[in-house]
Amino acid sequence: MHMVFVIPEDVRLGFNLAGIRELVCSPAELAQTVRGLMKEEQVGIIAVDERLLAQTGAEDLHILGKEWRGLLLVLPAPAAEEIVHEDYAMQLIKKAIGYHVRLEI
Repeated sequence: MHMVFVIPEDVRLGFNLAGIRELVCSPAELAQTVRGLMKEEQVGIIAVDERLLAQTGAEDLHILGKEWRGLLLVLPAPAAEEIVHEDYAMQLIKKAIGYHVRLEI
């Protein structure tokens, strides 16, 4: 059995570099893409990026999953995290003693 990720265009390189099979599609093409994968005998797990559910709701995808013998998953969209930059002195202290120290002056 194989696993396939159905993803939007912006994450193509990540899966490709890892050697994992992926199919890029738009939200409008999602249902058709999933149906096509369900017809492939070697596919046992389909993981869909949550951002593709804009037009095809989760309920529609759930209905498709009930008709199939494999596992259909929805992966949550990656959260946009705020990047916190440490100043150079804090980086040196952290490196020297092995853990983060909070200094308040």
